[in-house]
Amino acid sequence: MNRTALTLAALAALALPLAATPAAEAAPASAGPAVATSSATTGCGPSVRMITRLNTVCVTVDGSSVRVYGVSTQLVTGPGRDYIFKVSASVVDGASLGTESGSAFFGAGTAYVGGPSAVVPCGSTVRASFALTDFGTPPPTSVVDVVVGC
Repeated sequence: MNRTALTLAALAALALPLAATPAAEAAPASAGPAVATSSATTGCGPSVRMITRLNTVCVTVDGSSVRVYGVSTQLVTGPGRDYIFKVSASVVDGASLGTESGSAFFGAGTAYVGGPSAVVPCGSTVRASFALTDFGTPPPTSVVDVVVGC
């Protein structure tokens, strides 16, 4: 499943409004952050692989409200297992919006991990991250910057 389809599935599963999503491929760091300007827009970071799972962080912006979540898709057939997760967000050069972390069972298919939600000032850049770790393995982290355009 490509990331655009994964993003649309994530929005549907979270009962979020479907809106235009950024390009399916991650932009180079020099391209700058994604800009969210319509009523509800979702920006997702690059996918990172953790053992048999592909993980991505997404931020949905609606006006000045932001909602952060992680998306984790199992890449091979087989039983699920427990992982440690962490979804966090902050305003760049500003306050933390919070962190959700813990241990959870991730089964076959796609799992959605809720993160912080907040209202931020228009024009702010929100940096969000999602990591999944295998109890001691250093986690690769998906990170995205999204401008809250209001």
